[in-house]
Amino acid sequence: MYEALEACAADFNNLPQIITDASKVETIRSALDATARRIAEDTGETEVDRDSLAKLYRGLLAASRIVAQLHEKRSTG
Repeated sequence: MYEALEACAADFNNLPQIITDASKVETIRSALDATARRIAEDTGETEVDRDSLAKLYRGLLAASRIVAQLHEKRSTG
């Protein structure tokens, strides 16, 4: 479920250095969005599972938006 995020783990660790690199930012955002989609497809077995998955989903989408905003802010000065 988290393969896309694992593939760009090094970029997450170096986010302050790569935030102005549009292609790397797009890779990170794509990984966050893909993982959110996979989580949305998981139905969860219990109410607690479904609640946790919903929180993860919203958190990943928020992280994607934050990365985009940081990129825009750093790229435009």
